[in-house]
Amino acid sequence: MTGKVFLMLVALVASGAVASAQESGPLGAGQLEIGGFPGGGLWLVGGDDNTEVDFNNYDFGGGATWYLGPKVALEVEAAFGLGISQNVNYKSQEVHRIQMPHTLTTGGNIVFFPAGSARRLAGYVTGGVGSLTLYSRTASALVFGLTEQESFFTTNVGGGVKIFRRGDAANWGFRIDYRVLMVNSNSDAVALFAQSKRRTGHRFYIGMLYTLRR
Repeated sequence: MTGKVFLMLVALVASGAVASAQESGPLGAGQLEIGGFPGGGLWLVGGDDNTEVDFNNYDFGGGATWYLGPKVALEVEAAFGLGISQNVNYKSQEVHRIQMPHTLTTGGNIVFFPAGSARRLAGYVTGGVGSLTLYSRTASALVFGLTEQESFFTTNVGGGVKIFRRGDAANWGFRIDYRVLMVNSNSDAVALFAQSKRRTGHRFYIGMLYTLRR
């Protein structure tokens, strides 16, 4: 799945790079922008199916972007991952319909628009640092030993496209984003997640954005 998502993002960034920027009226990004996504996915992978567990969460959140120029912006974001019931492999056995920990991801990123952001389709690449926090739940405590919240340092890289409108709705737009999270290990964590080795997360969402200042 992640391979298909990556190819789609490459196509979107390429289309943004060749799209014409010569359109009338305010088009593209302003100076300050807020955005949110009501639904996305976070896939945490790289476990050994023994003590390290792979699991998926329903993700939603938002952030703010400050444009330093037509090609570079700074971004802060936060997303909450709702721990849904799912089947996981733990101690080399399948555990059925167990509620996984909730997650909170935060980050600060640099966003680069190769062809500029003053266009209808503005493709970008991005990277930054942040954190991932796991929150204990009853099932997580009883089965996996996660009795309190645990935090991990993360780095991320990714890309996507912002789709801007013009006319009466020029301040509104949409965003498609894919991110790879590299989660550093934490020797103080329980064996459930990233105790002895780095883990990887894949996040994908489609959201909306609004320009506060042009």
